[in-house]
Amino acid sequence: MADRQGKLESHAAIQGSISNASGLSRIGDLAAPADITLGANVADFDEDEELLRSSVDTHEYRAYLQRGETRLSTLHRVAGAFISGAGLLTLLPILISGAFSGLLVLILFYPSERLPLPGTIGRWLALAPVLASLALPLAALYLLIRDLTLFYFTARTFKRDRAGTVYPRFILSGIMVSQGHLQDTAHLLERARSDEYVRDLLVPSPAAYRRRILKEAQSIGVLTTFSMNDNEGQLVEELREYVLNQTASHKRSLPEEAAKMEASIARHNRFLRSLVLRYAKAFLLTIVTTVITLAASGVLNLLRPVDSHILAVNPQFIWLITLLIYAIWALVAAVVVRKPVEWLYADTGNVQFPRTPQPLLNFERATLIVSILTILVITGAAISYRLAIPITSGQSWLLISSIALVGIATLVVSAVGLLSEWRSS
Repeated sequence: MADRQGKLESHAAIQGSISNASGLSRIGDLAAPADITLGANVADFDEDEELLRSSVDTHEYRAYLQRGETRLSTLHRVAGAFISGAGLLTLLPILISGAFSGLLVLILFYPSERLPLPGTIGRWLALAPVLASLALPLAALYLLIRDLTLFYFTARTFKRDRAGTVYPRFILSGIMVSQGHLQDTAHLLERARSDEYVRDLLVPSPAAYRRRILKEAQSIGVLTTFSMNDNEGQLVEELREYVLNQTASHKRSLPEEAAKMEASIARHNRFLRSLVLRYAKAFLLTIVTTVITLAASGVLNLLRPVDSHILAVNPQFIWLITLLIYAIWALVAAVVVRKPVEWLYADTGNVQFPRTPQPLLNFERATLIVSILTILVITGAAISYRLAIPITSGQSWLLISSIALVGIATLVVSAVGLLSEWRSS
């Protein structure tokens, strides 16, 4: 027995030296369970040895949680850039400014020789690509805001008990002290929690604030039997528990906290991947649409008199150039919507069929289909114009040929993109 007792002491000394090497002064710093002592029964040596190892595991849990908090902080700083300095929001006013509204008026209603009559089918066909060029960036911005909301909030619970109504929560839950690992100061922690200044942080003393919290709790089926006329101390304690529960500040052990951290980091990485790629696609489409809108508006404004003087421009050229500009938009949109994923695969050398992440696939397919439909509509507008107004100059035929070539290129690019996505799905 003395020999086994000596082994236990030797084992404790070894573990102590390991702990000191990692920056801890004693085994007690690892919050070892209180029943692990050198006076333990020798018959329980194997069990005590396992518990002693668990104290080293406790240190690993805490080290991991510290690393995890740093990683989550980094991920949230990256996501914060999309809110504080989103370039999309700086370009969006251009699309809703006078340039875009003026473009709509010119295309639909501006009267001029050698242009389709205002309000005719040719005018409406020319308007469709303009609306498509605006709709795609707005849809991308909507999906980006949706992804931001899903990144920062969740309606899922942070504990095993799923009873009651689930309430939307911030994705970073509250953190409570793991009291199971405290030895001598648990009562001090409970006393500090009951201090008035701590309680007021959760449940402010003014009755209006308490009434608001109680109303919120009762709206989801909690604290329905309480009212503002109940015992103040009991009501405040119940409201405190409600606030802690709704912020997911549950009492979790270190293993439970570590498991939640693992899942949280994986979830953040998954959502941030979609968020960044979505932002890149939306930003590229917004830039393309902004440039195209300004170009088309500038070209059509050549039809308007300047200081009561009509510019010597051929309205037929202006109309065909406008159709060509939006044919170019369809081609560029089909190219840039796939570029962020292609850039990623270029680093691997596998660029033949880059695979788009599933959350982004539907928007990418929609953009390619819209590009195809835009080309078909522009083709219809060009045919309608040709049937209504004779084409007499070589420059006009050159513009029509350019529209046809850009349309063919758009169909090829879009078909290749759709085929690539079909093979990867």
